[in-house]
Amino acid sequence: MKKNVVTLLLAIGALIFTTHLSAQDQPVSFGIKAGTNLSNYRFGGDMKGFKSKMSIGGSFGAFVKYDLSNNFALQSGIDAYYKTSTLESTTDRSSGKFKSLGVEIPVYGIVQGELGSGKAFIGAGPFVGYGLKAKSNGVNMFKKNNETGIAMSRFDYGVGGIIGYDFDKNWQINANYQLGLADLDKAKGSAMKSNSAAFGIVYKF
Repeated sequence: MKKNVVTLLLAIGALIFTTHLSAQDQPVSFGIKAGTNLSNYRFGGDMKGFKSKMSIGGSFGAFVKYDLSNNFALQSGIDAYYKTSTLESTTDRSSGKFKSLGVEIPVYGIVQGELGSGKAFIGAGPFVGYGLKAKSNGVNMFKKNNETGIAMSRFDYGVGGIIGYDFDKNWQINANYQLGLADLDKAKGSAMKSNSAAFGIVYKF
């Protein structure tokens, strides 16, 4: 829990820092985005008998980008997501659909440059997330002592990367990948960590 809180505070601090930069008349742009995602989970310990298959979900959100120079920028924002995956037991072959809703705050350091008639970019950085709802076969996975005997943490954090292309001053396409580092399973002796990849289109102001 302490690590999650520290990570969240670092992300908030980064947002404050970038806000300060905008006050110093740095070029700033805003945007809204929507897209689709693929997500699954990595299991360990007592949960090695489970595997997770990627399924399709969706996301939407907003971001702010600060160009520190022609070739470097900082970008952050907030994303609301809907993720799905299929959880399977390798012992009895039973399976169930896992669905989750939540929000994530990524912070990327971005390298960018002119390419053709537009601008290409690539970046990396940390993210923090908070789950609003998570269900498997109708069971609330955030509730203690549920039918599965598993209670999940709402907090997630990790590292991610982004790559994309600005066609002009308004339109952009991008793709990102996030590797969760937080153990989402509260039970001792087991581990559950997130993976997700997203593809989206952006309209910038």
